Amino acid sequence: MKLRLLVPIVLLLPITALASQQGVVQYHYGMHLDVAKVLNIQKPAQDPQCKVVNAVMTYLDSSGQVQKLGYRMLSDSCTEQG
Repeated sequence: MKLRLLVPIVLLLPITALASQQGVVQYHYGMHLDVAKVLNIQKPAQDPQCKVVNAVMTYLDSSGQVQKLGYRMLSDSCTEQG
């Protein structure tokens, strides 16, 4: 009985993740960026390990349109000096 309730929830998880990433263009090396103003940078919460993580920058381009750019970066733990 519990399995019947769990299966629909598990099937909806990828759809939810996809919906939250709609409109995000993935950065590639050499890509021309038209950034007039950075509005927000989303990155994972503090992680004790130094590793590569995914981040999303929300910005205004020169025509005033809101854009989202996905990119990879080093976690904050990599730059902290102890």
